[in-house]
Amino acid sequence: MRSEEGSGRTFADEARRRQIVACAIELIAEVGYPQASLAKIAERAEIAKSAVLYHFRGKDELVAAIVEAVFGASAGVMIPRIMAATTATDRLRAYIASNGEFLDTHRRGAIALYEISVGYRDSAGRRFDQVVQASVDESGVPPELALLDPLTIFVDGIRDGEFVTTAEPLMLKNIVRASLDGAVAELARDDTYDVLEHTSTLADLVISAIGATR
Repeated sequence: MRSEEGSGRTFADEARRRQIVACAIELIAEVGYPQASLAKIAERAEIAKSAVLYHFRGKDELVAAIVEAVFGASAGVMIPRIMAATTATDRLRAYIASNGEFLDTHRRGAIALYEISVGYRDSAGRRFDQVVQASVDESGVPPELALLDPLTIFVDGIRDGEFVTTAEPLMLKNIVRASLDGAVAELARDDTYDVLEHTSTLADLVISAIGATR
């Protein structure tokens, strides 16, 4: 049986791919991206390296599958919370709080993605952010994933007068994203780090700074 029409993969293939991705996430979270070779990932999955290469043509393709899995998990946590909010302030708080919830409940995936973001270079030598931007430039951003970008929240809040600030929306977005990335960096160093307290404090500080009601 095929897992989905046109995919060319069986349910067994899909299950094996998910196992490899899960093992890769665990290993990258433990030892970092450069040290997580395909051979070590195969060893973690208790399969031959050739079996990994049967399902993924190389490490770049495996990284793409990891990113898809982690982003999919984050979307599942964050999008319902953001969509339920009605005001820009509520959307911003929901965005930050749901980030914290995701980091708290998917610690290994978040750490693995962080390790990839700081250590990855594709076969053409591009950094992770350059690869992501190239993908966005080529294919655009799916509407549901656009909700995971806080830039529109700041744009809407400033335009409607809900946020009172002279700061540029892009600057505000970058400040929020840098703090959230900092939470993951702390989590990578200390897996007991209180990411929920981190994001709660961040939300209070940012919302107060832009003149929004709490």
